[in-house]
Parts: sequence; structure tokens; C-alpha cells
Amino acid sequence: MIDHLKKEWIIHILCLLITLFYLWGMDLVPFHPDESTQIFMSQDLFDYINEPLSLSYSPENELTSKMTYRAIDMPLTRYLVGFSRFASRTPGLSSDWNWALTWEQNLKIGTIPAPSLLTTARLLPTLLLSISIYLFYFSIRKILPKTPAYIATLFLGLNPLVLLHGRRAMSEPALLFGVILFLWSVTRDQIKPLLVGVALAIAFNAKQTGIFLIPVGIIAVCTLPNEDHRLRKMLARGAAVLVVFLIITLLLNPYYWKSPLSALLVSFQGRSKLLDLQLADHLMGTNPTILTSLLSFIVNLFVFPPAISEIGKYLGPMAHEIQVYQNIVPHVWGRSLISGSLQLTIFLSGFYVMYKRYAKQRKSVKQCINLMLYATFFLIIGILIALPIPWQRYIVPVLPLVAFWFGYGLLPLSEAFQSMFTAKESPTDTAI
Repeated sequence: MIDHLKKEWIIHILCLLITLFYLWGMDLVPFHPDESTQIFMSQDLFDYINEPLSLSYSPENELTSKMTYRAIDMPLTRYLVGFSRFASRTPGLSSDWNWALTWEQNLKIGTIPAPSLLTTARLLPTLLLSISIYLFYFSIRKILPKTPAYIATLFLGLNPLVLLHGRRAMSEPALLFGVILFLWSVTRDQIKPLLVGVALAIAFNAKQTGIFLIPVGIIAVCTLPNEDHRLRKMLARGAAVLVVFLIITLLLNPYYWKSPLSALLVSFQGRSKLLDLQLADHLMGTNPTILTSLLSFIVNLFVFPPAISEIGKYLGPMAHEIQVYQNIVPHVWGRSLISGSLQLTIFLSGFYVMYKRYAKQRKSVKQCINLMLYATFFLIIGILIALPIPWQRYIVPVLPLVAFWFGYGLLPLSEAFQSMFTAKESPTDTAI
């Protein structure tokens, strides 16, 4: 352990500094109305402890607004917020945000959290983000040498989209943690179906987008290098991942306990209705083409400034708060057509560099690269198909993979610089 700390001391210092920056600027992140909803719904943790069946859907009962949220949103973030409230003995909100009202009207009815409550609600998600950045480095370290791994980690950890969406009491921090924990679980020397299933469950129960990683998890446990690839063994490992995933998901979602099939139908209808409302509000009910969705995906990922809100209705009352936040350079760096195009070029070049060097890699490294490719493909395709309007918040789970390929694209440049001063570095199997 001591040797490991000495060997990787730079990443420990980097992650400590990044964590301090996260905590310092956490209260500067502009408020999002969905944070009020998560705080309002965090009461579910207390109800889960006292009477979990009260959270279950039943066709005989009226579909309340809280039950609707349980149907369309995953529960992990509201549990995190509830735990923070429990630990700090902080009361929650008695009313949910009302999108039909103005900012002033919402303020009057008490749906805007006090600064202390908002800080409490954001603390655990922000700390999860710090852990995610640390795990990300060790997820890619088996594939990349130290210098490009450092660059990729900084690119992710100080990405303006991560700094904004990752420090709110919303689903994105827990989703990032789940995705990165999954990447770490499938790039270890010993891939454990139990750990893969846990990581998939965390990602999915943070946000439904995590479901797109399930095929990658199955592939990971069924194609282990130097392992028995008989069909029976592969089916057993794949089944273990799914069983762990389903057990954790059911435990976290008492909404499904009473009438699972009816609850699942209501959930599907609720998500479909929400998507229809979004299309009606933003595209007048028309479905965008795949080219439109892809273009939106790319510009949100690399070019557009961090989106404080998807709806401009409440930006006016937050104008000063937004300006203070944007005056801090790391919060807005690299968000322009020129710098975004450069980042996109480096990202795409990562695939080319990988292709040219793939044949020379060790078998275990090839396995990790394959899984990174599969995860990138399944996440991007899944998001484009399931979410016709890929807003910035929706593309957050792709950011760790973008950072990895960004680091891979810089690999030749890194080696060229290092060859001028020191012997060429080679990847090691460092792991934690």
C-alpha cells in the first residue's frame, strides 16, 4: 500500500486539489429547480425506513405527484439528499417546485431551498464526484501511460459540464459515479460479476441512462482473458450480474413492490408522456432526425457553454448568480467553436491511435480497450435513440469515455515530448 501511494502520489495530490476546488465552488453553482424536487422527494428515505410499502404503487390508489416522480425518476439521488438531511438534522421542503408559477411565486410558497439546505443537499453528490474522478484515473491507467492518464483525468475533472452538472443535488453526480465505477470494475485484473452488477445498479438507479451499459457488463464477465469460456460458465457469470442488478434495483424501488407489472406500465407511460411534452415544448411535437440529434449531441458535448437551465423562464432572476459563476475561468473554459472543434478532433483521433496500436497490445489491455469501445458505442447510440433531444444533462454519462479517448488521442504527442527528456514510458497494471 505504501509503495502504491509513493508510485501514484501525483494523482492523489491532483484529486485532493480537485476536491477542494469542488467544495469551494459548490455554493456558487447556480440553482436548478429540479434540485427543489429532489429535496422535496428526499422524504422518501425516511418513509422507506419507517413504512416502505407507503412508497409502492397500487392501481386502486390515486396517482399523486410524488408517486408520479417515483414512476419516472430513479431514487438514488433523493436517498443521498435524504441521508445528508438526516445526518445534519436539516428539514426538507414542504412543497415541490411549480413550473407553472413565476420565480417570485415559487419563492413565496417556499419551494426555493435556503442556502444551508441547498449546501447540505449538494454535499454528498459532490463528494461522490470527487471519488469518481479518482476511480476514473485507475480505470484508464491500465491502458494509458501516466501523462495522458493525468491529462484525461484533468480534462474530465475540470470539464465545465462536470463542474456545473456534477455539483448539484440532481441525478448527474450519482450517474457519473455509477458509470465510472462500472468502468473501473471491468478494467480490473480480476473482473467480479458482483462488483459489475453493483456498478450497473448504481448507474441505473441514478438515471435510466445507465441501462445502456448492461450489455457491456455481460460482455465483460463472459469474455474474461485466461478464463473458462464454456457456455455454462459464461451464462452463470452473466446471470450473476443480472441477479445482483435486479436485487439492488428492487430493494431501492419499493414503488414496484405491490403491483410490479402495473407500476412498470405507469412508469413507461409517464416517461413517454414526459418525452412528448418536451418535444411539444421545444420542437412543436416533431421528432428530430438522427442527424439533428447527433449534431445537438456534439455541440452540447464540445461547443455550447454550460447550460444553466434547459428552460430560459427562470434565468432572469438568477442573472447575478450566473454571472458570478461564469466569471471563474474553469467554469467556462474551452466552450467555443474553435476550442470545441480542437477537442472533438483529439477525441476522434483517439480511435485512430487505438486502431494503429491495437495489434501490439497485450491480451488483457485489448480486453479493456474493447470494453471502452463497447461502452462508448452503447451509451452514445442509446442516448441518441432514447432521448431525441440530447440536452447537456443527458450526455453527462458519456463524458468519462470522451475524456478517455481524448487522452488516447494525445498519446503520440505525449510520447514525443517525453522522448525529448526521458525514456519512453510504458503502461503498467497499476490498480487499487
